[in-house]
Amino acid sequence: MESPRFLVMGCGGIGGIVAASLLEMGFDVAPFTTNEGIAQAIEARGFSLRGEGAGRTVKGPVHREVPAAAKDGQKFDYVLLATQPPQVEDAARAALGSLAENGRMVCLQNGLCEERVARIAGDGRVLGAVVAWGAAMPEPGVYDRTAAGGFTLGRMDGAPDPRLERLAVLLECVGPVTRSDNFAGARWSKLAINAAISTDRKST
Repeated sequence: MESPRFLVMGCGGIGGIVAASLLEMGFDVAPFTTNEGIAQAIEARGFSLRGEGAGRTVKGPVHREVPAAAKDGQKFDYVLLATQPPQVEDAARAALGSLAENGRMVCLQNGLCEERVARIAGDGRVLGAVVAWGAAMPEPGVYDRTAAGGFTLGRMDGAPDPRLERLAVLLECVGPVTRSDNFAGARWSKLAINAAISTDRKST
C-alpha cells in the first residue's frame, strides 16, 4: 500500500480535523458529509483549522454522496467513521461498498461501536481508535483543536494487524499514536473517564 486512500465519514470536529490533516500530508482523502452547510463552507473556504499551531486553511474536496472509489479508481484502504455513535451503523453500511477487500473501517467514536461495525464489515476489517484530544466546530467548516493528544489504536480481539501498524504511522500527522493489544480495556477505560467527568459536572 504505497499511497493509502481514505474515506472520512463525517466532517464534524474530529472528522474535519483528521481529514484536513491527512490532506495536508498529500494523501488521497475523500471527506463526506450530509450537512449542506458544512459542505458549502468547505467548498467556499476549505477546512479552517484553529487551535494547536498556527491557524491555517486546508483546501480539499467534500462529498455529499459516498464515493465508490478514490481518485485513482481504486476502493478506499481506510474508512474513518467520524459520525456520532447513533449514526455509526448507517455510515458503515453506506461506506461498505467503497472499502477495499483488504481495507479497514476505523471507529473514531468514544463509544462501544467496534462490535456494531464488525457485524456489518466483518470482524477482521474493523479497527478501533480511542481519541484522546478534543475538537469543536463553532461554525460550519471552522475547526478548533480544543485539547492536545493523540490516539490509541487496536483491534477488539487484540490480534496483530499490518494495516493497523500502517495507520498508526499515518495518523501521527494528527497526534501521537499508541498501539494497544488490549484495546477493549483501553476503550472501557476511556468510557469510565468520560462517565466520571460527566457525573462530576452534573454534581457541581
